[in-house]
Formats: sequence, structure tokens, C-alpha cells
Amino acid sequence: MSLTATWTDQESELDIAADLRVVSGSFDDAANLVPLGGYAVGTIRASIPLNGQVELFGRIENIWDEKYQTVAGYGTPGRSAYVGVRARL
Repeated sequence: MSLTATWTDQESELDIAADLRVVSGSFDDAANLVPLGGYAVGTIRASIPLNGQVELFGRIENIWDEKYQTVAGYGTPGRSAYVGVRARL
């Protein structure tokens, strides 16, 4: 299940959004012998235009630093943060 909420400030055009992805427990093999636990992962992101062609953005993924596996034996990244600038030419 995924849930997304967004908000935009009409004056500054600041966009803020949050995503929540909830996955129930499952198995990693056809015989159902390798169980994988369920998990919930949250992401928050924001962006704001600096002018008509340049936008500043950032996001934080896995905000609770959840330890989970989508495939048995392979971990996933912990909390990660990204910041950048987009330019329209």
C-alpha cells in the first residue's frame, strides 16, 4: 500500500510531499520457506523555484532508517538524503 500527501504554498510555490509505503510479510521462494518481514518506509521531499528556470529540491528517503529486505540476504539502503538544483534551459 502506498499513501502520498502533497502541499503547495501558492505564494512561494514551495512544494512539500510525503510518501508512506507499507509492505506486508512475504516469502522469497516458491516453496514459502524463506520468509521476509513486512516493513514501512517513509520519504519526504520538497522543492522551491528560485526563478523561472532554476529550482532547488531535496528529499530524505527511509526517514525511520528501517532495516528491511526485498530479497533474502540483500539489505537495502538506510536513511538517505539528497539535495540538488534543476535548471531548465
